[in-house]
Amino acid sequence: MKKLLLLSLSLLLIVSCGARKELVSIEAGNIKVGNIARENGAESVRAILEKGRNAVDSIKRPVIGEAAMDLEKYIPESPLMNFAADALLVTAREYTGQHIDIAITNKGGLRSDISKGVITFGDIYNVFTFENTLALLTLDGEQLLQLCHEIASVRGEAISGMRLVITPNGELVSATVAGKPIEAGKKYRVATSDYLSQGNDKMNALALGSDREIKSEMTIRDLMVMYIKALAADGKALSAECDGRITVQEEK
Repeated sequence: MKKLLLLSLSLLLIVSCGARKELVSIEAGNIKVGNIARENGAESVRAILEKGRNAVDSIKRPVIGEAAMDLEKYIPESPLMNFAADALLVTAREYTGQHIDIAITNKGGLRSDISKGVITFGDIYNVFTFENTLALLTLDGEQLLQLCHEIASVRGEAISGMRLVITPNGELVSATVAGKPIEAGKKYRVATSDYLSQGNDKMNALALGSDREIKSEMTIRDLMVMYIKALAADGKALSAECDGRITVQEEK
């Protein structure tokens, strides 16, 4: 049986303040390594692999900003989680022009920390490895409280625009949006990912949302890059602190 090498190239499109680049066409196929090696030698195979690696590196290498500190992930909240949620809230508002109350993403989707110093596109790709896209939906107060209970049960997720007090064993003590208690009859607009909007990762309440919009053209990674680039354009470095948005209340 002839051995085949399948080469796949990830085409990563970045939205910037300038014109957006769009994919016009894509072609794929199998490369028969055995035939190439027999006809042209092993070096020809290495050249194919090197060409693919260089293409990917050229996309991931550019610097997009700078981090003023190490951003790590831990619960109930952390600098990395707070950055991701805050960036999602800010850029979702700017991109859609909508009033959005809160933003939520999952800590499990953050696959790497960010180190102090220059930030490349590859660094952001390492954190946001999935092709999740922006999703918008509306929850009523009862549904949002259910979501808060679900976040408390896993001891914290990445949230912005909302504050929770939870117990060490994962119970919700209180929840506020914009400093006010959640009202049962009020509607709250939420920015999240298409993956979480389906109720995945134990956030079942998000599947109950109405007025749903999936912005399939805009990945969460795109939004993070936009946020960091905007900071850099203003001469600012990325930083994020734990500010008490999820507080663990010790049981008496």
